[in-house]
Amino acid sequence: MKSSWKKQRQATKKRQIKLLRWRNNFVRKYGFKNVAKLGIRASDAARKIADAFYKVLKQLTKMRITNETFV
Repeated sequence: MKSSWKKQRQATKKRQIKLLRWRNNFVRKYGFKNVAKLGIRASDAARKIADAFYKVLKQLTKMRITNETFV
């Protein structure tokens, strides 16, 4: 008969293996070799979006200032 800590350990191992398989399959599904490359691409995309958003805010501020001077 197995003790409770052995059962818990085996259950945790199974859960970790399932999560690892799911993560690896998810990463491969979208054409990446590993999680690190996925993270790099995601951070690059987030940086590009933030830069574009900053440019838009800057332009809107400039437009608001010019509108206030003409009113």
